[in-house]
Amino acid sequence: MSRILLIEPYAFLSGQYSHEQSYAIYAEKAIRYWQDGELRSAGINYPDTIPSDIDLEAVRSKISWNMPLWSRWMGQADRYEDYRQTCLLFVVRLAQVLRELDIKSVVFLTGVAHHIEYSLIEAACQITGAQQVYLYPMPFFTSPSRLLPVVQDHSIRDRRILGANVSGKAAREEILAYRDNHLAAKPPQLNEKIDHVATSYPHALMQVAIFGMKSIAKAILRRDATSARHPVDERRDYDALSTLRIVRHQKTALDYYTSTMLDEASVDQLVATEGPLPILYAHYQPEASTFPEGGDYANHLDVVIAMRKLGYRGKILYKEHPGSWIYYSRIVGFSRVGLCRSVEYFRQLAALGCVFAPPSYKLRENRLQRLFPVTITGSIGVERSMTGMATCCAGLPWFKGAPGVHDLAATFGEEGVFFDPRRWQFDAALGVEWFTQALSGKTICNYPGIGTGVVSSNADEQEDFLNELDTLMTQLAQRNMRT
Repeated sequence: MSRILLIEPYAFLSGQYSHEQSYAIYAEKAIRYWQDGELRSAGINYPDTIPSDIDLEAVRSKISWNMPLWSRWMGQADRYEDYRQTCLLFVVRLAQVLRELDIKSVVFLTGVAHHIEYSLIEAACQITGAQQVYLYPMPFFTSPSRLLPVVQDHSIRDRRILGANVSGKAAREEILAYRDNHLAAKPPQLNEKIDHVATSYPHALMQVAIFGMKSIAKAILRRDATSARHPVDERRDYDALSTLRIVRHQKTALDYYTSTMLDEASVDQLVATEGPLPILYAHYQPEASTFPEGGDYANHLDVVIAMRKLGYRGKILYKEHPGSWIYYSRIVGFSRVGLCRSVEYFRQLAALGCVFAPPSYKLRENRLQRLFPVTITGSIGVERSMTGMATCCAGLPWFKGAPGVHDLAATFGEEGVFFDPRRWQFDAALGVEWFTQALSGKTICNYPGIGTGVVSSNADEQEDFLNELDTLMTQLAQRNMRT
């Protein structure tokens, strides 16, 4: 029977129609209706599944379109509106200049456009058709580290390894060392070290106070300054109070996570009873690894929603990243990287069938045949590719196309890899060979410390960087002349 839904009707109207079976009433986040002589209620909270015929992209597009309406109900609504227009005009003006100068290629001295200004430059490149080249830090090379030029013609969706021969640096030895380090169950050497200072909540609060006092001092000292910041450089709400709020919310969320997660023995029992199961390796977020590199999957909830829409109905293990407990990084301080969790986020994951595992939970040998890792763009995809193990990488990682790296549709769609454990393994030599071919002679010395925060003081490394970068520039210029 079809019905007419009344949205929050006046009380006298509700009484008029609430007992009619051909009507339903929406009020207080629920829909009440009569069926078979009984008054029923459907709460509008979290879905326990995602229907396959719902167009999620259309929903997201509608939400984005409505943002000006929503933001007016936020504390800084007027500033957000101003900033959106500032960004729009910045992109338009930059696009004009790119056209006037006939810019064909744009080189970013970063791995991906994950800051506001760079994202606007990227947008201007997309408008004018300028090719974008990024120098992506590689996880294999430690001293000195190396950069891989990657290129995109339009957006990160078509990003690929440039493949230009820019150096004489071979890669096989470092790749094998990286693989062996993984097999020895050690973290990648370039990962930020997590110590008691970084994870100390009182230390973080002290740093917030210092940040606040410095901001006050700067405001006093600059009281008579005549120079104004460019509007694009304005950081709305980027102050000590907002930082304090984020740090406090992060701690509350992580306390909730640890109070609801299973211990390792209970996780193993769950896997033995219901496995095989996917295990979602959460990222240190927010960072470039989830957006923009995540593409359609800017956070892990998006991944879980997509898995449900593809038809997977079983439980999903969720393992929080240990870096989420870093409140104050020694390298970047309060960059707001890693500080994005909330109690509501974890409740939403649980509502969609996620079970929380300890962040120390590892894929030991006895678990490899029962658990299938899912990540957005995490390095676990690199590690497993080089050891002959498949991984689901939902996003758009730089190593897309490497052996054993599958997207969500190929993993959980019809006849997906997850449902056939025989496809979980392959010849490990294939992964080693793929990365060797992709990197040998193709990387640049990372003298500036791009992506690592560690600037070299070695004069030879500086010379290598300048020479190899010049080789890249020469090849780009030659390519532009041919187009």
